[in-house]
Amino acid sequence: MSEHSGTMALAELDGVRRAGGTLEVDALYRRYHALVYRLALRYGRGDAAWAEDVTQEVFLRLFDVIDRLEEGDGLEGWFYRVTSNRCLNRLRRERVRNAAPVRWLLGQKARPPVDPERLTAARQGLHKAWSVLDELPPKERVAFCMVHVDGKTLVEIGEVLGHTKGYVCKLVKRAEARVRAQGWEVESA
Repeated sequence: MSEHSGTMALAELDGVRRAGGTLEVDALYRRYHALVYRLALRYGRGDAAWAEDVTQEVFLRLFDVIDRLEEGDGLEGWFYRVTSNRCLNRLRRERVRNAAPVRWLLGQKARPPVDPERLTAARQGLHKAWSVLDELPPKERVAFCMVHVDGKTLVEIGEVLGHTKGYVCKLVKRAEARVRAQGWEVESA
């Protein structure tokens, strides 16, 4: 495993793979558990149990597909994509499950009412922020979100996206400039 890169390619575990796969998944779990858990924790708004459930789902998925992953695949990118997809799917299911008719069918209590003015202001602010992000070119939007939402370093983003640190820096700086031009405050990466 490379100490400098922060990622592990499957080729580095080739000997372990021949041992039956269980040890390989264990080694990958030890290596990537914190990354997957932290990402799931952000999506789950700080709910540790929710994040741990997602983390388990991701590693169960790894166990299912490990023989189909190609040699040299960047595993950090794979973990990032699978974790994000699992979180988004789980959030969609929860949104449906939290709908009033579904809560009624499941015998759950109604939520306390939310101040409509506060809710409207929050929705408008969120809508404006997403509009600004949606206007960014895709590569810039991904790099910007990975820095400012996910807390990734430029080197980590480069490894996940397959770009140099310099190119990622350029993407982030451009995105930050575009966001500032729309009147938003952004801390430089």
